[in-house]
Amino acid sequence: MKSFFVRGLALAVCACVWLPALVAAQEAGPGGGAEAKVIGDHVLVPVTLSTEAFRKETHLVLDYAATTPLHIYGQIFGAVRFGENERTLKILGAEGLRLEVPREGVRPTARGSPESNLLLYLGNRYSSELKEIDVAAILGGPVLRHFALGMNLDEGRVSFTPADEANAMDARLWAQSVITGLQTTEEGRVLAPVSHGDGRPSLMAINTAGYHSYVNAETVAALGHPSGDLPDLHFGAGDQRVGLSGMAALFPADFNDEPRFSPDWLVVPGLSLWTAYRLEINPAQGYLALEPVRTSNYSEADFEFYSAAAAGDRGKLQAYLRENPEDRNVAEAAEVLFGLGLEENASVEEQMEAVEYRLSATLERMKSDWLGQTALALHFSEERDARSALIVALAEKALEFIARSDNPGLRQQLQLMLGDRYLFAGEAEEAWKVLLAAGFNGDPQLDGVVRHELGRAYEALGRHRRAYSSYQRALSPLVQTPPDMQESARAGMDRIRPLLDPDDPLLAEEEES
Repeated sequence: MKSFFVRGLALAVCACVWLPALVAAQEAGPGGGAEAKVIGDHVLVPVTLSTEAFRKETHLVLDYAATTPLHIYGQIFGAVRFGENERTLKILGAEGLRLEVPREGVRPTARGSPESNLLLYLGNRYSSELKEIDVAAILGGPVLRHFALGMNLDEGRVSFTPADEANAMDARLWAQSVITGLQTTEEGRVLAPVSHGDGRPSLMAINTAGYHSYVNAETVAALGHPSGDLPDLHFGAGDQRVGLSGMAALFPADFNDEPRFSPDWLVVPGLSLWTAYRLEINPAQGYLALEPVRTSNYSEADFEFYSAAAAGDRGKLQAYLRENPEDRNVAEAAEVLFGLGLEENASVEEQMEAVEYRLSATLERMKSDWLGQTALALHFSEERDARSALIVALAEKALEFIARSDNPGLRQQLQLMLGDRYLFAGEAEEAWKVLLAAGFNGDPQLDGVVRHELGRAYEALGRHRRAYSSYQRALSPLVQTPPDMQESARAGMDRIRPLLDPDDPLLAEEEES
């Protein structure tokens, strides 16, 4: 399947037709309203990124906690061009939305970064829901804080009103409650007051990315509620208080261990909470307006998963997975269970049960990739030999789905990994078979690796001439073989040379070269 970003790049470079609605948006003032979609636990807005020399139809992720004004996927960013003396990139919506981001605030995502991986995942995983239009950018806090950001995700709407054109008094005309006293930290995080129990004040960090609503595990444990079900939790303090408890299950998390959190905060809300409200966030004017649109978003399944994960209880996680096989958290719960299994040295059979749950919540075309990446992470870890049987089970399972994969090139990596692990287990014949197949399936840049690994297999089988020849070919200047494998190939030839006939043509060829 061709990547969205390859198709999107071509469209961005070639497109030159301006829609009348976008021209009108370009002439309007900043702000406006737009459709919003909650997809993949993120708020996505369909927009056009525009300059005098560039136009790109895409989806934008709204991330209030992001510190970069506008992140654009690296390959797409490479196509961005500005006109002479043009200082901003425009974000335009079909309904009149117009935002501008200073040129210096528009930055590419780094390859392999969390931002890059997120954009790639959303575009590929939800291609159908997005009607084949990619997700190429993340709009961060430095832009969002200049507006009164309105969200009614239940109706699929967002609005951007310039901050100085909105105020708490106007918000009280529609909102059930208006929480004042918002503050912005030096790092750009927007904090709102919350309180619990008899009114003890604390802080909530505004966040618009991700489903889970987190609560400080250390604080709730000290209050006697380690599962996160903190009663008498409120937005605001004093006379402003409005109930928060029971609106959504809260996920206890270590706020000391998460870089985007602070131990001074009590709550970091996610979409599990915000989808229950129409809200308006205006840090410049210091208020958060709230109007419930749902009675509650509380989920017993969420609570069961959160409490089991927070306690690190494999038994409770297994019970949650058995009882909630269709729940939205199954994939994540299975990964938590798998991780705990690694910590507790669970058997391969138990680990593969967790894997089956993970696969049940994974698209067919993405199964081999998840399995393969999980196996590769273990293969290149210090625990490779201790986890060898598990690596083999994961890689063999991945090959079952490779024919339907988004990433068929993973096949050769899986085969090379299996060959290495079969050799470790003393199964030279199996190693030879899978490595021979790897030689027919792959990247020419890995040819040196394949030749080296075949040399190891032939040597283990006692087929010395074949082994010597494979090691020789791994050292050919025509292939790219990693330095450590080159050294290994030379050592292998040194071991085998005394076992060959002195008149063997292989040795004669070596002397001539």
